[in-house]
Amino acid sequence: MADGRSIIVEQSYAIAAAPEDVFDALADQDVLAAGLQPLQRVRVTRGSGGRIGFRDPELGPVIGRIGEYDRGVRLTWRMVQNWPSVVSFDFVRDGDGCRVDVIQSGFGSLRGVRTDIDQVFAQRWQRWMAAIKTRLEN
Repeated sequence: MADGRSIIVEQSYAIAAAPEDVFDALADQDVLAAGLQPLQRVRVTRGSGGRIGFRDPELGPVIGRIGEYDRGVRLTWRMVQNWPSVVSFDFVRDGDGCRVDVIQSGFGSLRGVRTDIDQVFAQRWQRWMAAIKTRLEN
């Protein structure tokens, strides 16, 4: 999984919704605020070059930009402080739903905060994607 500085978390999630709908949920400020608990004050400006920010109770204020923004295909967040530096979402149509591949990298600066920070984020993404899946499938 890692070389000590550049930890990578890779996980896949099956969601019974169109890739475009899952993409829209991950780009929506209200959906993220409801689903990405315990993050607080979530703010998102949609589109490539848009901004994303929130407060992580454990790591502090987090700010970043939206990188790739290809609806239903790929979405990336590029964080500049207090979080792993890159989160990417790839959306693959799978029957009537889709598979979302989440890859988070750039944990190096956070290793001093917690040596298990990659595991913390792997568990967080399990919860967060489960919340988004529940919202979209109901």
